[in-house]
Amino acid sequence: MRRNDLASAVLSDSIPNHPVAHLSGWIHLLDFMNMQIRSGSRWLLASTTALLCACAVGPDYREPPRDPAVPETWHARLPHGGERAAMTQWWRQFDDPLLAELVETAETRHPTIDAALGAVREARAAVTTSRAGLLPGVRANGTMTRSSGAGDTGGSDGAPFTLFNGSLDASWELDLFGGTRRNLEASEARLQAAQADWHEARVTLAAEVADAYVQRRYCERLVALYRDTLASRRETERLTALKLKSGFVAPADEAQARAGRYDSENQLIAQEGVCQQNLNRLAQLTALPAAQLDARLARAPAADGTAAAYGDPIPVPLHPAVPDVPAALLSQRPDVMSAERSLAAASAGIGVAVASRLPSLSLGGSIGINHLAHSGDEVHSWSWSPQISLPIFEGGAGRARVETARARYDQALAQYRSKVLVAVQEVEDALTRVDASVRRADAARQAETNYSVLLASQENRYRLGATSLLDLEETRRLALASRETLAAVEAEISQSWIALYKAAGGGWRDDANTSPTDSRGPSDAAPTPAGAGA
Repeated sequence: MRRNDLASAVLSDSIPNHPVAHLSGWIHLLDFMNMQIRSGSRWLLASTTALLCACAVGPDYREPPRDPAVPETWHARLPHGGERAAMTQWWRQFDDPLLAELVETAETRHPTIDAALGAVREARAAVTTSRAGLLPGVRANGTMTRSSGAGDTGGSDGAPFTLFNGSLDASWELDLFGGTRRNLEASEARLQAAQADWHEARVTLAAEVADAYVQRRYCERLVALYRDTLASRRETERLTALKLKSGFVAPADEAQARAGRYDSENQLIAQEGVCQQNLNRLAQLTALPAAQLDARLARAPAADGTAAAYGDPIPVPLHPAVPDVPAALLSQRPDVMSAERSLAAASAGIGVAVASRLPSLSLGGSIGINHLAHSGDEVHSWSWSPQISLPIFEGGAGRARVETARARYDQALAQYRSKVLVAVQEVEDALTRVDASVRRADAARQAETNYSVLLASQENRYRLGATSLLDLEETRRLALASRETLAAVEAEISQSWIALYKAAGGGWRDDANTSPTDSRGPSDAAPTPAGAGA
């Protein structure tokens, strides 16, 4: 079908009871508009090239220099001789398949990731909006009017007629001083900051899931320990009751044994309540039902096929990694990167404010056609209207806008420096925790082993009547404390490594294939922010 036939068919469907021939004015309008657009394309291209060469007011952004407060080397001792390894998916270094599964489940289900991804999509849309400000806007308008007019002076009406009106309007505000380009620059920086925030949400969520998992395993260790202690005290209570019947002990010893058993029951019930709270926290982080999660956390053998002495083993990283120097944090920490990109956006905002005080030039134009259906008469029209606007008096509002933008830049710079200092402190604290907990572990294991030997000896001596119940309970208290200390030290080792991984940025820059894109969001990859690094 030819173009005229196609247009006639479409328009005849939209306006019944009128012959197609009456609508030929629309076809003439399309021909006229196409001719005008083709004739102005070369002028539009030349104007765009000239504008791209125009200057942009405001400061050109430069990344801030290294803060003197950031040390050249870590003050705390690096574990494992400071060996460097990739931190991508650091939770897999704990060699615990369930932990890795829970972290990955949380990243796909938790609302904080959805919220961060939504912020990225919003920022990306803002970039598109800002980029559109550099281009002209074109609108098409069309109307049809059906009316009748007065005939002669005798008052009789003339025949009704149909009038078609069509126009194509264009407007373009020229970016003479770069205000629109600075606005686009700020939007792109905010997009990069939103992408860094998405990475920060992932790093934080992974660390929280890993910490909650370790807390749960630590709690299970204590529950198993208290159950063992309760069983031991029940046996002590049974032996004491037999000795009382035989007259070897006083009734006070039986009361003491019974009190010890009740004390162990109280400890066990309280610890089981703590474990349920740990389960609830883990369920909230992974967005999994608590009953389903509890079944998956059921006791399983360790990675080497053996079961732990008291509950499931607390996972410990096999090949931990830390950044080599403090300056590496500027490229490893997503929150530092987000602050740096926000600083770049604030710098571009100064240019936007400065440009608002300068003259603006906009171009407008219109082409149109009026077609009278019954006579076939047509009237073509066009207009071109440049307009200049110059702010003369605003009561100090323009200067205040510039001052506001500069103040926002100063605030962003201060926040960036604060982020850097906090990052260094967090890594130093985590390094100190790792070093202290690792050095405590051997002493805690030795103490637990020796107190266990002593407790077994005292229990045998009590059965034989060679020691008192008071001495047995004192030994049991010491052995229980040593086992609790060992479990706490092992949990502290894992938690300190988790804190170190999070403080060091979680390895988000090591994974080149990871970007804020999945089935819930756009598919373009996150660009690496300019000015990243020390």
